Amino acid sequence: MTGLIEVGELVRELGASAALAVEDELDWEHLPHVHASTFSAISLVHADNNGWEADVVLADGAPLRMRVTIDADRLGYANATFSDGVENGRAVARIEATGPNSCRMHMRFFAPDTPQTDRDAAGAFYRDVFGRILDEDEPKMKFRAQALRDGPSARRRRRTVTLADGATCEVPVVCPHQGLPLDCEPDATGVMTCPWHGYRFDARTGACLSGRTRGWTNNEKS
Repeated sequence: MTGLIEVGELVRELGASAALAVEDELDWEHLPHVHASTFSAISLVHADNNGWEADVVLADGAPLRMRVTIDADRLGYANATFSDGVENGRAVARIEATGPNSCRMHMRFFAPDTPQTDRDAAGAFYRDVFGRILDEDEPKMKFRAQALRDGPSARRRRRTVTLADGATCEVPVVCPHQGLPLDCEPDATGVMTCPWHGYRFDARTGACLSGRTRGWTNNEKS
């Protein structure tokens, strides 16, 4: 990590398995939806099972290139950010399994080695940002664990929603994408937007308007 110095660390106990913590880090799509206070947009450059790279826009409008690399043993990762091609920060995480549904994450933070870098302030900034991100990610990981335990049966459960014209539809309780709670209501046009990844569904037909996952078969009721 040429040009970077360590500025702080964060140790966090999580109520999710180490495997789900890694899966969550690979999930680039959720950033502007689950972490709207930090990110406003993301555009993927490349992704595979070992990480991803994307152009992100922070909540304050600042653009960054973000690169996530998963460790070979699948028990850690590095999250690096770049501005104008120059690395301006990195978080390095190691994950220790503490139980079948729990893990401990140890994060180390690095900032540019320049006279302007205040180590204490930079460390506090990283702890605040990543602490908040983990607070927001933990419920998602727990819901994901429940979805994996429930299997396909959970995706068959339905609830009733009311459209703007008064018609009702039976829609899934969980999103067809990852089985996370579909905690949203149809908008004026009958579109439901999943709060976890922003996938959009037609409540009348069940079709996924985003084109990135299957929808569901539905019957509208008058």
